[in-house]
Amino acid sequence: MISYWEKLKSKIDKSKKILLSTHRNPDGDGLGSEIAFYYYLKKIGKECRIININPMNDNYEFLDPDNIVESYDSEKHSDWILTSDLVLIFDIGDYKRLGEIYKISLNGDNFKISIDHHPSNDNFFDFKIVDVNAAATGFLVWKYFKYLELSDLDINSANALYASLISDTGSFRYNSTTSECHLMAKELLENGVKPYYVFSNIYEQRKIKQINLFSLILQNINYFNNNEFASVRITRKMLNDTKCTSDDVEGIADFIRSIKGVEVSFVLSELNDNTIKINFRSRGKYIINDIAQSLNGGGHQLAAGASIKNMDFLEIEEIILKQLNQKSKESYVN
Repeated sequence: MISYWEKLKSKIDKSKKILLSTHRNPDGDGLGSEIAFYYYLKKIGKECRIININPMNDNYEFLDPDNIVESYDSEKHSDWILTSDLVLIFDIGDYKRLGEIYKISLNGDNFKISIDHHPSNDNFFDFKIVDVNAAATGFLVWKYFKYLELSDLDINSANALYASLISDTGSFRYNSTTSECHLMAKELLENGVKPYYVFSNIYEQRKIKQINLFSLILQNINYFNNNEFASVRITRKMLNDTKCTSDDVEGIADFIRSIKGVEVSFVLSELNDNTIKINFRSRGKYIINDIAQSLNGGGHQLAAGASIKNMDFLEIEEIILKQLNQKSKESYVN
């Protein structure tokens, strides 16, 4: 990776105005990566801004005590983005998840770099630093800091990188966790991170309205193929009745996957704009990101997602189950 880091450093050194961003509905990995990188750029005297296409979930607000993360506003941000000379995008997968930001970037005279651990096949970026074997994009940011021989991180950067790490390793439960992940955690703890402070802010902030939504979901889980596959349909009515938004659905796919015997879970959430959002989770017996890709989505082999317009729950469910049942038959034959 050294040649990649050398090129990244060279581009940063030559740049004067740097945009940092991540995907819509930013998660711990995307936010943690861009926040840690922001403080590094500020330390070396660079003009930079974090501008995301929409706001973060409030359980991540503790990562931003200095209010450095901005939500895109065309009047405030379009000209600034257009005149940036370097664009650094973290944890994106599909560049279209930048929303309006990618369209503005296309018209600017800038150099676009992706730092990611998701596979992608597009020509939007001028340079990609992608390692699909990395546990998190924040892990790659940490590796870059190691290349620079940065050892003493400020607490905001350390908390951000720790949030990134636990978000995408399932708090060190997933098989993507490596010995280097634990080494990274060790170094972040030595920089002042308090593990429970980060964990509790991300995972132990359920609102009562979310619990009410969960109670509806528990009554409406559908099981297929001898309970190997489980899904739930979350309608606009369910969200409205519990005063929830699509952000409050986070974690439901993981919960359903945790049911004994369930190998794959998928959650279908109805959004306002005639779109249904799909979240997939797998224990490992079946790869599911190819199913997400068939629905114009993507992600990891065991955690992926997609969004589809102008199709109903039943149609989408049938497409997914057809592919899952085929995987089950192939597994049985093998």
